[in-house]
Amino acid sequence: MRYARHLLLDNFDESHQERLAKSSVLVVGAGGLGSALLLYLSAAGVGHIGVLDFDVISTSNLNRQILYHPGLVGELKSEEAAKRVKEINPDCKVTCFNRKVTTENAADTIRGFDVVADATDNFQVRYAVDDACRKLNVPLVYGTAEQWGGQLSVFHFNGAKGYSDLYPEAPEVKKTPPGVMGPMPGFIGTRQALEIIKIITGQGEVLAGKLMVFDVLNNQNLVFDI
Repeated sequence: MRYARHLLLDNFDESHQERLAKSSVLVVGAGGLGSALLLYLSAAGVGHIGVLDFDVISTSNLNRQILYHPGLVGELKSEEAAKRVKEINPDCKVTCFNRKVTTENAADTIRGFDVVADATDNFQVRYAVDDACRKLNVPLVYGTAEQWGGQLSVFHFNGAKGYSDLYPEAPEVKKTPPGVMGPMPGFIGTRQALEIIKIITGQGEVLAGKLMVFDVLNNQNLVFDI
């Protein structure tokens, strides 16, 4: 049985697995964070996954975006990621969005999904998604990775604040993209997947109203109230 190891967990039974099967998650961004998110959400049995990205695969992505390989350079991330999800779990319904989220289309894109994962590195997209999730009352699981560190939080869950409350103004965009150690986005994306699974199944303590900051180079983790 595919989910046998889930069912051996304490306080996790077929009813929890059924919740995953009936759930829908939109992953905004199919890059480094999105790669880990999509792999683990589909493998865990989430019934419907939306994949949203408007970029193409480049060689510089391959150190961290583990959904892709050199033969896919130049292809659309959203389409290739959707194919990979179906390979991992043929029972998973996949909806592919090859477009950029804007303030005009964010609500229509998100509407109908149970949870949204912010896996983008585009600040305009991030604020548009946050605003739409606030209006629709949809939980938003936020992650970011840079250098040897990252951040994780859950917004708009049980009254929790949002990204724009944490960062009222977008930071200045650097001319050169920030460096990132290859496994770092996968580490954060995996943590995002776990928060999503907890939200859907009602297990454990969700990271709502808190910001977790990781510094893996120095093995330090900090948690701040938002």
